[in-house]
Amino acid sequence: MEEEEIDNRLFEKYKLVISARNFHYENFNKWLTYFYVANAAIFVGFIQIATVDSEKISFDKDFASIATLSLGWLAGILLYWSSKGYYYWNINFIMLVNHYEKDLMKWNENERIYSMFANKEEQNNFFSPFSGANFSTSKIAILFAYIIVTSWGALLLNILLSQPSSTGIYIYSWLIPIVSIFGAGVFVIGATWLFGIGKKHFLWSNTDPLIDLKISQ
Repeated sequence: MEEEEIDNRLFEKYKLVISARNFHYENFNKWLTYFYVANAAIFVGFIQIATVDSEKISFDKDFASIATLSLGWLAGILLYWSSKGYYYWNINFIMLVNHYEKDLMKWNENERIYSMFANKEEQNNFFSPFSGANFSTSKIAILFAYIIVTSWGALLLNILLSQPSSTGIYIYSWLIPIVSIFGAGVFVIGATWLFGIGKKHFLWSNTDPLIDLKISQ
């Protein structure tokens, strides 16, 4: 009877972990929608500024373009970091669920919902246009966010590098897009890495109060 009560308590905690994981997943989908809408709205604004006749506006077109692209770059990098943060926490919850199934409730391998796969080869066809394949949606979302923020940075750098330079430094026009894309991509990776080094910054998820179980994936 006592063992049954322990099993019931463990199962209730197990369901709580799954509920927390699902709540995190649903919230991220909402936040992701906001980020995508914000990025799309800013891009539409940039297109309107870029295509408007300079003679018909009362503001500096170049300044407005740079300001809009800077805002888009900020929205893009926040989308990228948010996608990476979601993946970090999502893996955490999946590992906790596996920990409950394997180590605490000691379920058999063919009973662990989050630790088994029905058939790894079924619908895993990379060639057929009508079949599924083993791609990580979360990793694709991170890659897509990286492409978005790199594109924002490349557009911004392209305008800045195309401006007349007072330093006498000249960049060939055909080289500007290459430098812009490469520079923007490297900058995003570097900035993210620096944020990782500078722990406990204002965007840092405070995990200090949480016990680190040191579980391996």
